[in-house]
Amino acid sequence: MINPAYFNIQHEDGSKRAVIIEPVLQKTTGGVMATGNYKIYKNSVDNQSGLFTEKLEIDEKNDDLADESNPDFLGNISIDVNGKWHYEGSLLNAGEQGEVAGYIKRHQ
Repeated sequence: MINPAYFNIQHEDGSKRAVIIEPVLQKTTGGVMATGNYKIYKNSVDNQSGLFTEKLEIDEKNDDLADESNPDFLGNISIDVNGKWHYEGSLLNAGEQGEVAGYIKRHQ
């Protein structure tokens, strides 16, 4: 998976939590490749936010907010070549982590 994706975590009570899964990419001589690491962010559906996936112009500065300072950042999930996943963060419970990891595995 090399493009960000919207995903709805489904809770047992029927409620949903909208998140954005952003793959961490690595530049290679042949382009870009997925690293197996993914950043998870809250997705505000109400304000109709959208994914921005266009490349920066060569002279543009990337001044993104650091993850630690971003109130929408929910943590990182890493998936190894054997399909085992590891979550770093404290804002997703075990069920939510499993749903996100399952989505990523199905779309790698």
